[in-house]
Amino acid sequence: MKIIILGSGVLGVTTAYELGKRGFEVMVIDRQATSGAETSFANGGQLSYSHGEPWASPAALKKLPKWLFDSEAPLVFRLRADWQMIKWGLKFLHNCTIARAHINCVNLLRLGIYSKQCFDAIRAETGIVFDHSDKGILHLYGTDRDFDHAKRQNDFQAKFGCEQRVLSHEECLDLEPALTHTSRRLVGGIHAFADESGDAYLFSNALAKIATERYGVQFRYGTTIKGLHSANKQIVAVNTDQGDLSADGYVMAMGSYSPIHLRPLGIKLPIYPMKGYSISLPANDACPHISITDGTHKIVYSRLGSRLRVAGTAEFAGYNAAVNEKRIAPIVKAASALFPKADWHQDLHKWGCLRPSTPDGPPVIGLTPYRNLFLNTGHGTLGWTQAAGSAVIVANLMENKLPGIMLHGLTMERYL
Repeated sequence: MKIIILGSGVLGVTTAYELGKRGFEVMVIDRQATSGAETSFANGGQLSYSHGEPWASPAALKKLPKWLFDSEAPLVFRLRADWQMIKWGLKFLHNCTIARAHINCVNLLRLGIYSKQCFDAIRAETGIVFDHSDKGILHLYGTDRDFDHAKRQNDFQAKFGCEQRVLSHEECLDLEPALTHTSRRLVGGIHAFADESGDAYLFSNALAKIATERYGVQFRYGTTIKGLHSANKQIVAVNTDQGDLSADGYVMAMGSYSPIHLRPLGIKLPIYPMKGYSISLPANDACPHISITDGTHKIVYSRLGSRLRVAGTAEFAGYNAAVNEKRIAPIVKAASALFPKADWHQDLHKWGCLRPSTPDGPPVIGLTPYRNLFLNTGHGTLGWTQAAGSAVIVANLMENKLPGIMLHGLTMERYL
């Protein structure tokens, strides 16, 4: 059975590996010259399986009025005549209730915990190298209010099998000595000890090579997807700038561009690009060795071999992935205050991406009204984290097997 996967980010590559391993004839199409060259290229690096709280929450709703008028806020909306963004925003506000946030949190945790199991299996099968660290993620809080909220969230997640350790200020410094130089007030932290980090771009290309060599997966780089042709409620071909390509089954894994190609088919998913930024620099001894999430400033840090990756901010500005220096500046400001002895005067590699975000938080995986079209998209900031589990789910469904976990809250049915 021949399968075409649309998109060669970490989601597309991991799905190709899983399908190739099961004997499918797989082709992956991407406009870039390598795998993982867009949203997966220079992300925060965190495999944050324990991250369950969605952006849409009562806590975010309380801060939203302030964020709207703060150019350095973690979340920024660029007001524009964009009906898709307006509809997304209204759905986002609908999900900012305690009840909805709890439901979406449970759905995210279920997929995250399953993804860790699936990711561990891929590592065991392949021995893949990607600057991996299994030290966990240390979440830091600079205010009593933020720390108290995080502890309540931790208590809630513990009910669903997500165990983490609450740390005092002193225990945070013991876990990451580089924090002793900070000028910032640190109240305490939470150590998500089951979490990991690594370079998603290295992983995507290494796994693509393994999938090609072991299972004959074909990667068609430099091929731009123009649309999908359908007949009798099934997809019959992918239209590209190099002609039409046909298969027995298709997987949509194009991130933020997925809804553009799905809308002509009558599939209307509320996926909208949430722009994020990162900087990368050579690491010195004053840089953290454990992956860190700054819970107050919404910025993440990952040590990737000899480099430090710092990522953050969420900006709604349409399909514009260009780097805005005004959004880089708050990242550098917060990072240099937390780790002042890192070398912030050297040239920084700056990068921007479009994260495919749903208004409730969880991705959109699984079946569609077209019997041979499957979805693996809308993972927002958690695509790297959820890639392995999402790939196994899609592969199971394409083999007419049980998905592996309950898919309630993870499929397109929640939007119908």
